[in-house]
Amino acid sequence: MRTKGAFILRENTGTSGLEQTLRTAVETLAHLGIPHLVVGGMAVQEHGHFRATLDVDLVVPDVPHAVDFVTADLTGPFRRYRNLGDTVVDTRNNAVIHFLPAGYVLRAGCQVPFPQPGEPSDEPCFVTLEQLIALKLDSWRVSPFQRLKDKADVVELIKERRLPRSLAVVEPVRALYQETWDGLDREKREGCPDDPPRAEI
Repeated sequence: MRTKGAFILRENTGTSGLEQTLRTAVETLAHLGIPHLVVGGMAVQEHGHFRATLDVDLVVPDVPHAVDFVTADLTGPFRRYRNLGDTVVDTRNNAVIHFLPAGYVLRAGCQVPFPQPGEPSDEPCFVTLEQLIALKLDSWRVSPFQRLKDKADVVELIKERRLPRSLAVVEPVRALYQETWDGLDREKREGCPDDPPRAEI
């Protein structure tokens, strides 16, 4: 993986098995010619907000196809998870992978589709920061109580990365991003204290 802080976080929270699961999954997909993109909590970590996550979210062009292929090898680590057609479990550590459909939205009412992956790769490929923020805001906008963590991820990424108001977020959620940015800026100017400084990792 590419971010030292994310690696240290997983080591310190006992979730380093997720990286093993992710690497095995993308290597398997690449061998079969299936491209991917990493979204969700692991993408949040790699983009600079070091919070824990317990699963892996992978965007692929065809979810049933990907699930069929990663679970086809009965000697391999992946098995279908319960009766969920888009989810597999790594039998080595019980880590769960959710496969998400490229070009489609998370749920009814969302307006930001999952991006299309590029070429197959045996190294984890992460969505861009702009794509991640757009997906998070869109998810929160439709389910503000159930997906509160998505809004919190955006707030923390803005703070941690010192993101500009002009960040190239897609139009359906651009106003929401700017509203969030403005709120953070207003609180800062009004003297609301920031969180205590963190140790560098």
